[in-house]
Amino acid sequence: MRLSVFVLVVLQFMASDYAKAESNNVILTRAFADDDYGFYQQEVLEAVMSATPEYGDAQISLHPQPMSQSRQVVSLLKGDAHIMWSVTNAEREKLLTPIKLPLLKGLAGYRVLVIAKDAQHNFPHAISTDELKTRTLVQGNDWPDLHVLQSNGFNAAGEEWSLWFTSMYTMVEKGIVDGFPRNVIEVNGDLIRHADKPVTIDKNHLLIYPNYEYFFVHPDNSALAKRIRVGLSRLIENGTLEALFNQFESHKLALTLADDPHRARHFLQNHSLPYLLDYARWDLEKEKAMKALLGE
Repeated sequence: MRLSVFVLVVLQFMASDYAKAESNNVILTRAFADDDYGFYQQEVLEAVMSATPEYGDAQISLHPQPMSQSRQVVSLLKGDAHIMWSVTNAEREKLLTPIKLPLLKGLAGYRVLVIAKDAQHNFPHAISTDELKTRTLVQGNDWPDLHVLQSNGFNAAGEEWSLWFTSMYTMVEKGIVDGFPRNVIEVNGDLIRHADKPVTIDKNHLLIYPNYEYFFVHPDNSALAKRIRVGLSRLIENGTLEALFNQFESHKLALTLADDPHRARHFLQNHSLPYLLDYARWDLEKEKAMKALLGE
């Protein structure tokens, strides 16, 4: 009898330890089964956990199943994952809790056009925004950016999720669409992956609209949301977040494209985002960014 009680107690302790280990495992969703895509966001999240030891141990792990953005939202709501990152919109912020720090300094709203290599003549520097709206464009079917383009009068269609956006690049390659607006952070990596296709970056134009990429958590997980906000604030204050951002060549290339003085700039409204941030460039507005994070 005593042995049975002893075994039961041991099993209870084991179950308790297992549950504790499970609770310390923070699952981050992902779009692709590739270590490069989202590696910056994962590193930021790991740095956040390291900067907030008083909240307990936490191990970041990636969800085993790559998925579209809409499925990532469902995964958080179902409790299959804890954190996702994506650009925001009003609908997404109603479903989930956003951590309102633009991880990419607002550069997600700076878009260049991926076009066929022999199609630059369709995008001369002199064309107006209204003329640009007559060109056929493609975006991800569940991307908030699709609504941004359409609500600003652009001729943009949605395409279903595909591995590394192959379908979008194929549509550009075959002339089914004139261009694929891609944010300046990710476009260079995309072109490396699609080097077998005769596509390139239009050299004359830049679309700009408020577009912020956040971490999101389940609306009931206030403790995790607070930990991420506190951690990000500390990373801004001690310079770690800026150092992480600058480690990536794609980020440097993005700033080169975004700051290119020779590009015609087309400013769009983001009707699905009911606010503007005055600290999107958190590297230049540290105090504002930290105050906003800690005041949420």
